[in-house]
Amino acid sequence: MDQSEHVTEPTSTYTPMFNDTVRTGIYVLTLIIGLVGLGVSAFGDPQVGAYISSAAGILAAAFGVTYNPMRLASK
Repeated sequence: MDQSEHVTEPTSTYTPMFNDTVRTGIYVLTLIIGLVGLGVSAFGDPQVGAYISSAAGILAAAFGVTYNPMRLASK
């Protein structure tokens, strides 16, 4: 059986939801929020710090500024 029959190419390319400026702003904001969460974890209440850090990651993922393999495949 020829294995080339099972290879499929992606039908669309990655298009970001926001432009570069907005994505960079969101990335920097979530980075700062994550660092605040780290500080709260280290010097305050660890549970609150973990919550803040998790919220930063969720925000970054929701706005599409995290790692996306489709974006790298087109380069």
